[in-house]
Amino acid sequence: MTEPRVALYVDFENLVASQYDAVHGRHAWQRDKVVHAAADDPVVGPRLEASRLDVDAIVDYAASLGVVAISRAYANWASPAFSSYARDLTSRAIDLTQLFPLSGTKNGADIRLATDVVDDLTRYADLTHVLVAAGDSDYVAVAQKAKRLGRSVVGVGVAGSIGRYWEAACDEFKRYDALPGVEPAVASPPAVEGEDASDADPDTDDRARPVPYSKLFRRAVNLVQKQRSDEKVPLSVLKQVLVRMSPGFDETTLGFDSFSAYVRAQEGVATDERNQHVWFVR
Repeated sequence: MTEPRVALYVDFENLVASQYDAVHGRHAWQRDKVVHAAADDPVVGPRLEASRLDVDAIVDYAASLGVVAISRAYANWASPAFSSYARDLTSRAIDLTQLFPLSGTKNGADIRLATDVVDDLTRYADLTHVLVAAGDSDYVAVAQKAKRLGRSVVGVGVAGSIGRYWEAACDEFKRYDALPGVEPAVASPPAVEGEDASDADPDTDDRARPVPYSKLFRRAVNLVQKQRSDEKVPLSVLKQVLVRMSPGFDETTLGFDSFSAYVRAQEGVATDERNQHVWFVR
């Protein structure tokens, strides 16, 4: 059987900025003017280090899906905020794609990344998975195109900066902080005293909202029961259906070590001795 082949695309500026905001508070990236900060900035430097991305965790997750045949990271590598990752990225054989700012803070990463994905999928028929590490809903069209071409789409994003439409467009979605090996980041003191950047405005962005997984769970069980005409639902099938219904579902982010533990915690359900099937208790 042919091994799956993965194409990895990282909107690196998006991930670094999102992680910075996740650790230091919303809008901290813009408030601290990180992109224009010098490499030895006494305030921004330690805050960047405190929110540093684990590149290996992302690449290793891609490798768990199959052979990583293509890997690219997009950023303005002239900026110290991103150039400090150059050695980490090149040591994992990731191509660094240079993007110059087009206007203000926009660098056109979404356009360049999208065209590269479509071009690669057209040229290399053996690619089975597309993994895009980014949080913007700008990549929804990329996911739709890849699916039409018969590829599986996997997303990775930083919690708090994930577009709900982008997450829903993927076949599977993983939050960066839930990837194996990622250590919890500890915020350093704020660059500007007296500001609270953690307050979010849920009405003005499309970041992913919490999903009522208990309701989703019961709906998934009911659907599988009807499809199989059997009240006992295999956990392996149920997990697949849950992920299809909500690609961001991950029991580990909910505090469970395994899917079976998550299932057993639901109200009004029973499982067999081997935790292979679940059904509702009437």
